[in-house]
Amino acid sequence: MVESLAEIPAIEPFLEQGYVAEVINPLKSGKEASAYLCRAGRRLGRALVVAKVYHDRERRNFANAAQYTEGRVILNGQARRAVAKKTEMGRTIETAFWVDHEFEVLSNLHYTGCDVPEVFVCTEQAILMEYIGGEEGPAPQLQHAPIAPDEVPVLRDRLLGDIEQYLANDVVHGDLSAFNVLYRPGRLTVIDFPQAVDPRFNAHARRLLTRDLSNLAKYFARHGHGFDAEEHAAGLWERWRHGSV
Repeated sequence: MVESLAEIPAIEPFLEQGYVAEVINPLKSGKEASAYLCRAGRRLGRALVVAKVYHDRERRNFANAAQYTEGRVILNGQARRAVAKKTEMGRTIETAFWVDHEFEVLSNLHYTGCDVPEVFVCTEQAILMEYIGGEEGPAPQLQHAPIAPDEVPVLRDRLLGDIEQYLANDVVHGDLSAFNVLYRPGRLTVIDFPQAVDPRFNAHARRLLTRDLSNLAKYFARHGHGFDAEEHAAGLWERWRHGSV
């Protein structure tokens, strides 16, 4: 169990509201956020959950963030001006903007049956979500997972199907690779959606979709089941444009 919450005050509301009983240990620290394994409170009806805590703006390191935020709108004028002026309030609002965006995207995709973590509740700086793993440890990244050869094409097709389902719900992941796909025997779970874009409003979406597919094509090619990412992206995009995905 983590001895002190001094470094993770964003989890305190989950404890106070009974969603979390205790913080067990850190799981991962990335460029945008850190993940903590927690013992769930009674009101969630499960054993373990993950609290994803976004770093302060000064610690976040998302390259070319503007390409992801294109098309997102802050309706409140005062909040929009605070973000533009980079005031302390503006930095808080900006972090909450990313958190709310990921929470909403994951909620919608999980509801439609995509292989993404279930999310439960969020604050301005953290999301409480499903833990992908077991008592023995978290599920490994696809990049490092030991996969049986006969599983590879099945997992590839399921993942490509999910990407098509994202697009049907006006979502492009935007930063997808074998590093943010978790593996359990017979199952994949895609994580990390703060940068996801809406292709209706973001001019970079087509390029980001192709990049996502290119990353996955390289991974599956190493396992003997590659595909033409450019061709697949073009077909998906055209079907989306004509409302047939």
